[in-house]
Amino acid sequence: MEPLFSLQNLTYRYDGGATIFQQFSFSIFSGETVLLTGPNGVGKTTLLHIISGLLDKGELHYQAFYKGNPIQLPDMRAHLSYVTSETVMFSKLTGYENIECFRLLWKLDQQYVRKANELCSLLGMEEMLPLPVDQYSLGTKQKLHIAIALARPVKLYLMDEPFNSLDRLSRDRLAEWIQGDRQHAYLIASHVHQERFPGSRIISLTRPNNEDKIEKHEC
Repeated sequence: MEPLFSLQNLTYRYDGGATIFQQFSFSIFSGETVLLTGPNGVGKTTLLHIISGLLDKGELHYQAFYKGNPIQLPDMRAHLSYVTSETVMFSKLTGYENIECFRLLWKLDQQYVRKANELCSLLGMEEMLPLPVDQYSLGTKQKLHIAIALARPVKLYLMDEPFNSLDRLSRDRLAEWIQGDRQHAYLIASHVHQERFPGSRIISLTRPNNEDKIEKHEC
């Protein structure tokens, strides 16, 4: 089966700094959840930034393929949605207004709004939607952030430590929702909560003394 997305021979180093990836390759398939693990500072967030086309500094070399076709990573933005580790919202607007802003930004129809509301309900924060985001707790902001990103109709979802700030029930519900989705691919960076995804593939990043990146798959 052909991968949904494949990144081959990735080499990245900071400007005048250390090499973070050296000839690193991986693929992810439709319907697959892949966990990206490793100690802090090893490059999990950097890899997600690279895939999403957000990293524009440093020395970067790669070959990337989407559905078997060569692609430049900035062009992947049309095919993925990224739950960043920091929430990105309009703090003075309500939850409903934030959902509408992202609908307009991504030029989507009302199906997006319905799915975002469904996810907000799943995560137990729908009663907060009429209120301005600056009145939300950190956990509630994270829930809205996740709902806004996962409601976007794309094939690949990147998630950077999505369970941080979530209560236990919301963590369980989010993990169950992801596991039940066989139509999309999820690449989740997290050094904890692996037990919530039994059977998922794990890519463990390390930085040996020679600074090469090692890829290890586990089940």
